[in-house]
Amino acid sequence: MASREEVRRRELEQLSEWARQYEEVKQREAKRSALVKVFYTEDYKMLALKNILFAIAWLFVGGAFALFLRTQAGLCSQGLPVIVCPQYYFQAMTNHVMDMIFGAVFSTVFAVSFYMIPALNGSRLIKWPKIANAGLWIATIGLFMMNLGGVENQYLFTFLNPLRASPTWYIGYALMVVGEWMEMASVLGTSFLGRIQGKLVPTAIGFIVMDMIMMALANISVFIDVIWSLISPIGGIGVYLFGVPNAEIWKGLFWFADHPLVYFAPYTLTGAIIAIVPLYAKRPIYSVRFARWLIPVLFVLGASVYVHHLVDDPWPLILRDIFAQTSTALIAIPFAALWLLFFITLGNPKKLKWDVGLAFIYAAAVWNIIGGIQAEPTQPTPSVDPTVHNTLWLPSHFHIMLALYSVGGLLGVLYVVGPDLWGRKWYSEKLGWLHFWGWEAGMGLLVTSFAIGGFYGAIRREVAWPAFYEVYYQMAMIGGWLAGFATIIFAYNLILTLLYGQKVKQTDLPLWAVQTIALERLGMRREGYKEEEMPVALPADGMIRILVPEERSSEGTATGTAVGAKAVESSADTKTNLSTNIKNK
Repeated sequence: MASREEVRRRELEQLSEWARQYEEVKQREAKRSALVKVFYTEDYKMLALKNILFAIAWLFVGGAFALFLRTQAGLCSQGLPVIVCPQYYFQAMTNHVMDMIFGAVFSTVFAVSFYMIPALNGSRLIKWPKIANAGLWIATIGLFMMNLGGVENQYLFTFLNPLRASPTWYIGYALMVVGEWMEMASVLGTSFLGRIQGKLVPTAIGFIVMDMIMMALANISVFIDVIWSLISPIGGIGVYLFGVPNAEIWKGLFWFADHPLVYFAPYTLTGAIIAIVPLYAKRPIYSVRFARWLIPVLFVLGASVYVHHLVDDPWPLILRDIFAQTSTALIAIPFAALWLLFFITLGNPKKLKWDVGLAFIYAAAVWNIIGGIQAEPTQPTPSVDPTVHNTLWLPSHFHIMLALYSVGGLLGVLYVVGPDLWGRKWYSEKLGWLHFWGWEAGMGLLVTSFAIGGFYGAIRREVAWPAFYEVYYQMAMIGGWLAGFATIIFAYNLILTLLYGQKVKQTDLPLWAVQTIALERLGMRREGYKEEEMPVALPADGMIRILVPEERSSEGTATGTAVGAKAVESSADTKTNLSTNIKNK
């Protein structure tokens, strides 16, 4: 067993090498113009910022489609074209779903991944940046093509022949999957690039890596399904493969494997929450070991929850009614355990120092519990789900899980790490609170009205309905517009922050990452983990310290002066070590 000093020496050597490589990245970045960086960047912060800006752009585009839907539904129950005609109503519905999930949410997940992994492991390096940048643009072009399908762009209804999506929709979807694969590959490579053999990665990185693997595997059958659909009569080319009806293949391959997409944001969000919560609690997560065990459990269950899309189809019993049905019911258990760790770690809410970031994250946890309670009695039950699944009860559920839990939680993460990411404090805390309350109240009103309407039998995916249900669509319209105005406030605050926000002191490594790693190491030490298997300890002040060999003390410990990353450049021709003054508790 290596001594603590030997372990630390190895860590310092690796941190030194990473610092040297990152300095080379900074030198190359300095030679690129701002326009070039839009298309290609190697810097982990810039790559994360690009994904965030893309996410915000899609949030507004997808939000505009949502407001078309909500306003049309809120002003007319007869399908008359008050805002949009019926065929464009359904096109807007498809585009809203695509833009919000694959544009806004997926881009934010990649932003969090590209930023948090290099920060937490101390490398500040991106693996295969060319693949990451190309993947972002390819996925964006694909999603843009999916928005150009015209009135045929009704993929939500392709299960119902003869409705179909346009060829551009399927081609765009295929391109988008390829782009996602490229970004996922870069994220996975980045996680391994910043790993020292024999050491555990930080728990937050473990969740993100698991998430990327799950979605990369799930996209295999989705890609096959998209190509199958493209060459079939529904896709426009008109070829029947093996005489198998296209609609059944689409349902099977798409939902069987692509249902994990609903967990793509929650799993990366979970990793971010695991990293951020100790900062507010000022103590380690209640059980690091238990949190790490949640990773494989959530992977297995999250990859197999699809029964409520196939429950009334002639699929094999072992897949449809036993394995998937059981997984749908069981996945509530690890999420309940996760939130138990969350609330125990934070402790008494009255003793917390509340800000907008914590409020969004805390609200996300509460909404996830509400959404789980809403779904568990119905979706795993074959006798109930086919009926409930086609009412507004279901849009209520996935808006809770997507808008209030996933998007709300990710917004909270951005409020916490944003000042380091763009180097400025948030311009206005009041605007941040207006964003929080507007989003929570608006989306809360929308999901409540959907849930009540669905309980009384309001059918979803319709453009006309009995006047009895119109009041619920009116409430949803009000809620949607309130959330829309809150989003405008968020964008306004972000623009003011980037232009006029007070600059924050920049350190080589983000201080939030330094603190969360220190707390995780403390928790792991208490739980009996060995020193040599813990994540790399980061410098307590976030600054890289350069050691000169002759400055070693008689005890063999390293001393040096905090001179920042530029010192690495000046001593690039000699082997340097990094020291840290972080206290090993």
